[in-house]
Amino acid sequence: MRLLRNIPIARKLTIIIMLTSSLALLLTCIVFVTYELVVFRSETANDLVVTARIMGDSTSAALSFNDPSSAEQTLRALNADPHIVDAAVYDRSGKLFATYRRAGFKAAWKAPAVQPQGHRFTGDSLQLFHRIELAGESAGTVYLESDLEEMRARLWRYGIIAALVILAASLVSFLLSTKLQAAISGPISQLASVVGIVATQQIYSVRAPKQGEDELGRLIDGFNEMLDQIEARDSALEEARDHLEKRVGERTAELQLEIVERKHAEAELESIHKQLLEASRRGGMAEIATNVLHNVGNVLTSVNVSATLVAENVKKSGLGSLTKVVALLRDHADDLGVFISEDPRGKLLPDYLSQLAEHLLADQEATLHELESLRSNIEHIKEIVAMQQNYARVSGVKELVHMTDLVEDSLRINLGALNRHGVEIVRELGPVPPINVDKHKVLQILVNLVRNAKYACDESGRADKRLTMRVGSEGGRIRITVIDNGVGIPPENLARIFNHGFTTRKDGHGFGLHSGALAAQEMGGSLSVESGGMGRGATFTLELPLEEIAKGEAA
Repeated sequence: MRLLRNIPIARKLTIIIMLTSSLALLLTCIVFVTYELVVFRSETANDLVVTARIMGDSTSAALSFNDPSSAEQTLRALNADPHIVDAAVYDRSGKLFATYRRAGFKAAWKAPAVQPQGHRFTGDSLQLFHRIELAGESAGTVYLESDLEEMRARLWRYGIIAALVILAASLVSFLLSTKLQAAISGPISQLASVVGIVATQQIYSVRAPKQGEDELGRLIDGFNEMLDQIEARDSALEEARDHLEKRVGERTAELQLEIVERKHAEAELESIHKQLLEASRRGGMAEIATNVLHNVGNVLTSVNVSATLVAENVKKSGLGSLTKVVALLRDHADDLGVFISEDPRGKLLPDYLSQLAEHLLADQEATLHELESLRSNIEHIKEIVAMQQNYARVSGVKELVHMTDLVEDSLRINLGALNRHGVEIVRELGPVPPINVDKHKVLQILVNLVRNAKYACDESGRADKRLTMRVGSEGGRIRITVIDNGVGIPPENLARIFNHGFTTRKDGHGFGLHSGALAAQEMGGSLSVESGGMGRGATFTLELPLEEIAKGEAA
């Protein structure tokens, strides 16, 4: 900190902002890369287990018929995976039965001794032993070894991306801090300039310009008030030497000036209030669009997973084994009955065909399930996009709507996040008449309330996270209630939770509830909150007047 002691404030702010943002981004990149490394190792091991299981099922018949060439032919299918370096099949006694080595490796390779089932990471590879079972008994062991080139390539890419992101973020932080630091250093520099004028020239009529209502604004107010007092004392001494009429005239001019300045300040305050209101509305619209994008992104992730699983199921199908069985039956077409009843290999065919049929049926069911999931997710994306386009078209226009439809749309927009965080949705939607209202404003309020309820449930750490949506009418008003069993609200925050800028979340902006309360007032309604305290959840209630129905029907 001593190094910054004599540096100008503008440069201090720039350095602090850049250091803070760069360190935060660096830490984020380190956590992200570490997480990706752990996940990749786990996914690689799981994928290798699946491949080993398939190879074990595919070579079990070859082990039963003591056909090493068939087993080696099956192992050659591993050429499709460029990361599997070596493979081997052992019989039930641990004797090497068949081997495989990736094309391009000319050096001799010695298969390792059979180890207990499981996997382990070495310096540059992943090794796995998997037991082969046939009819519930051990038929042998399959060994797979995969290189880690993909992990190294991914880490290298992440390192480059992280370096580029940090460099770009540092540049952006520097540019922004250079521009934004003027909001703090500017008023301080102007105040220092005024202090210099007063100290050296003893001119008490100068004033430091005020640019906001923050701590600097209050400091400038205090300094200007001090100058007012000094100037008033000098003026009083001077007026004592002048005639009474001159003093009255000067005082009248001062009062007129104060009136003009006050009116000007009131006009500026009203203009700022309108700007804040518009910014809050736009912020609410942006929240809806962000939730829609998050929901679509979650569904697209499911679509990608389903497509990958379908492709893997097709690649790993047991049709190759069926082809071998058909060829074996064709070879014994003339003595098929004798072959099945007396030949040791023929006796195994019925059980093997039964297992193969079950395997093929399971593959078919899994593929059909993933295809249905693909269709359902694509329909969900279409519904979300169509709903967002519909609300974008009617913004600012009143129309006759059913409140239960808006409640369902607000849940649908947040559905991806609610499902991801395990929040149960309870609907208590009573029959209410339609209402003539700006449905975009209502949706903005409901989306924000549902989103806040999701955060409250998630932060509570409860296993039984629950969100209740209740719709009813009472006393000529429609009442929409959003109830959560989350972290709750302390009593001291209930009175200011709708204030502009107030938030308890680290990444919150503090205008969602404020803009919602303003929007409710504009529609002739209200937005209120109740909570029993910390850990006891919260209840937000949006009330809208039913009188609007008459206006809508009359129109």
